[in-house]
Amino acid sequence: MKLQPIHALGIRAYCSDLIVDPYEHETVYFISVCGYQATVKGIIAKLLENHGINIEIHGTAYYLTRSNLSYRFQVKKLPSGLAHGILLPKLSLPKNDEENQNKFFIFTRDKSHLVSLFFRHLDERCEIPLHPSWDKWLWNLFEKQERWIIEFKTLTGDYKGYLFEFNPKQLHDLISEAISNREQEVTACMKWKGGNNNGNYDFT
Repeated sequence: MKLQPIHALGIRAYCSDLIVDPYEHETVYFISVCGYQATVKGIIAKLLENHGINIEIHGTAYYLTRSNLSYRFQVKKLPSGLAHGILLPKLSLPKNDEENQNKFFIFTRDKSHLVSLFFRHLDERCEIPLHPSWDKWLWNLFEKQERWIIEFKTLTGDYKGYLFEFNPKQLHDLISEAISNREQEVTACMKWKGGNNNGNYDFT
């Protein structure tokens, strides 16, 4: 893990992960900071106040700003006595109290879990009953819609970030259409499979 020095009005700490807007590379959506607890909290406080946060990565200087979202800050004291803090949007957390429930974020190091994480978040926010076997079909459906999936830019670190924003009525109509057209990926879960789950009766 490479740590990048990060500064704010004389305060210095180290950034291990930084994810920003794909178009405005100074707007922060996810940041992980290490250092003394006071400096970690100071860096995050200055970022939330938009006061002079700067970092240089691969020779490029960035003057970081917050987005217009509500954030959750979590800090943990390490055995070394230093601290590790993470700042991320509340809409990336399960059962959050944000009003905009047709929008959510995912941040992960392991892309193999991305589709399952996507389904869990979507199922929590969707009034339509969703079947777990639809996870890949729903992912592909989101990819076909304009701006329903946006991948953020990772400036440093191993995490990847994604924004998912959907139209609930349109999603309902697309699922209804797939059921009406008997698309195999959607209707397979609706077929009766018998007492032993393979379509045969089980009288044993």
